[in-house]
Amino acid sequence: CDGNDSDRESPPPVSTAPAERQRESPVRNEGGPKVNTWVEGLDVPWELVFLPDGRALVTERPGQVRLISREGRLESRPVAEIDVSNGEGGLLGMAIDPRFERNGFVYIYRTSGSENQLLRFRFASNELREERVLVRGIQASPVHDGGRVRFGPDGQLYFSTGDAGVSSLSQDPKSLNGKILRLSSDQYRGSGGRPDVFTLGHRNPQGFDWQPRTNQMIENEHGASANDEVNVLREGANYGWPDIEGRESRDGFVSPAALYEDTIAPSGATFVRQAGSEWSGDYLIGCLAGEQIRRVGFDGDEVTTNEALFQDDFGRIRTVVEGPDGALYALTSNRDGRGSPREGDDRILRIVPPAS
Repeated sequence: CDGNDSDRESPPPVSTAPAERQRESPVRNEGGPKVNTWVEGLDVPWELVFLPDGRALVTERPGQVRLISREGRLESRPVAEIDVSNGEGGLLGMAIDPRFERNGFVYIYRTSGSENQLLRFRFASNELREERVLVRGIQASPVHDGGRVRFGPDGQLYFSTGDAGVSSLSQDPKSLNGKILRLSSDQYRGSGGRPDVFTLGHRNPQGFDWQPRTNQMIENEHGASANDEVNVLREGANYGWPDIEGRESRDGFVSPAALYEDTIAPSGATFVRQAGSEWSGDYLIGCLAGEQIRRVGFDGDEVTTNEALFQDDFGRIRTVVEGPDGALYALTSNRDGRGSPREGDDRILRIVPPAS
């Protein structure tokens, strides 16, 4: 679940330079991190992706996809309005095709009726068009729908699914629930099909990314009441839910690299790839109930840094995304029914990391 069942005054919105110039000169802040509100007035944002021209798309859980200009201006008209179901699900993860400049493909995960689906759209003339369902049959529920979507360094499309409140599905080889799944390029650019199971035994995974240089996949998920996890993923491995939880150990199951016995409700995450900051190479996780961004550092499989950033400063954080300018963009989720909205919520925060 999103929380295991205040924003302080922010400076006015700031502008960013065109994407081409941003990529050449990653921003860094001498001293501590610098935070500004980049976009405000969103309705439960869930995912943010940057387009090659420096603009961005953001999903809103009630069913809208919004367009943001390179200067941080939210366009009033949605680029798509997509039918979704309520609960913790709705319009969730999103990713753009590695060949986006040629094909315009955008992939979105949604809750629709009794199932979650992975969809493909084409972005053209500032609209998402030509909807196609690539994957269906992922059981949906008011809780534990997973929903993160990202391209791996191998060119395959990965997405996370929750157990839909039925814990046995995570171990069921016939079920797509409680898994990290992936599609090949022939599938995601074609007519879809049944995805491969990359890992299983997950409860509600909402964040994952690949470590720079090593391409090691790291994932985080919500535990039951507590025992939120960060895991080092290996293809074919079983992460234990519901047969083991927390630090329990049993042959055939993989224990977490980091465990949070006090609930933080970890959601979307990113590795900091741009060099030159104190956080370069670290894994940053947006946390809902924990109302923080969690900074996790690794040495191989071992966690060496584990600290809370911005504790209670901005409320619930849904995800953190690294932008083309080297800044980090964090989405709040204070209007999701579990937070305490502040003026301007929900918003996207632009965070300039501290220089190293």
